[in-house]
Amino acid sequence: MNMKKTLLSAAIISALGVVSTSANADIVAGTWSGTFTMIGSDGTFVPNSDTASNVYLGNRSVVTGTLSFNTATGAGTGTVVPFSFFGSGTAIATTITFQAIGDGVGGPGALVLGNMGFNWNGNNGIPVSIVLDATGFFGNVAGGLTVSQAVTGGTFGALAASDNTDTLIGAGGTLYPIGPTVMGTTIFNTTNVDTDAAGPPNPIVLGDNPSGTLPLITDTIVDATNGDSGIGGSPMRTSPFPGFNANFDILSMHVTTCTDTGTGTDACQVAAVPVPAAVWLFGSGLLGLAGIARRKKRNA
Repeated sequence: MNMKKTLLSAAIISALGVVSTSANADIVAGTWSGTFTMIGSDGTFVPNSDTASNVYLGNRSVVTGTLSFNTATGAGTGTVVPFSFFGSGTAIATTITFQAIGDGVGGPGALVLGNMGFNWNGNNGIPVSIVLDATGFFGNVAGGLTVSQAVTGGTFGALAASDNTDTLIGAGGTLYPIGPTVMGTTIFNTTNVDTDAAGPPNPIVLGDNPSGTLPLITDTIVDATNGDSGIGGSPMRTSPFPGFNANFDILSMHVTTCTDTGTGTDACQVAAVPVPAAVWLFGSGLLGLAGIARRKKRNA
C-alpha cells in the first residue's frame, strides 16, 4: 500500500513536469530533520536502545543534518549529525551524495539515489545505498521557495516505505507512522556498483562508496509485519549489518540559501522545468565509472 501511494505521488509530480528545477535557483540548501529506522530482513523494526526515550521508543531514531541540492543537475550532498547507536558508540555518516534518477528507468519522476558510508564501533565506511521518493522536495521547490522557509511533505509528500511497518510480527503490534515526507525511503534496492558483466556481483566491502547504482531492483520480499510486498531500504551488504535495511526519512527542511550558480546571487523564487533524461544517465554513468576505477585500483 505504501509503495502504491509513493508511485501515485511520483506520477503527480511527473504530470507537473517536476523532475528537477530551475531557471533561477540552481542550489537549494538547508538543514533537515527526520528519522533513521533500521529494519530487519523480515520487515521488523530493529530498535535503537540508545534512543528508547524518544517519541518512537527507539524504533525510530530522530536525526538531523544538512542538505544541498543542485536542481539543474540533479546532484546533491548531505550530512547527518552523529547519533548514538545501539550502545556501542556514535554513528558517523561520511560522504553522502545524491543523484536524481527520474523514475529510475529513463523517464520523468521524483526518485533520488543516495550513497553514503558509516563509521561505527570500529567499522569504518559501512556502505549504505538508498532510493528516496523526493516528491515532497520537488513539489515544494516547484511552488517557489524563500530563505528561512520551512518545507514539509505537505500536499506533495509521499509516505516512506517504513510508515506502515509494525513493531511486532502478527497482531498486537504498534505502528509508528511519520506521515508525508520531504524525501522518504522506498522499497527499491540498488545494483552493486562492483558488478562483473559475466558473473554475479563482486562483494561490497567496507569503504566502498558509492556502493549502489542503477538499475533499480524492486524488493519483492513480503513484509512479515504488514503483509506488504517489499521492505523499506536497500539491504546493506557488509558486516556488521548484512541484510539489514537503513531507512533515512526527511520529514522537514529549513531553507537557508538558494543560489543561482550563473550569477552567484540568491534566487529562491524558481520556475520548475524538466531535467533532460541525460542528467540521470550521466549520474548513473559516473557511479559506474567509479566502480570501474575502484576495480582497476584493486587489480593494480
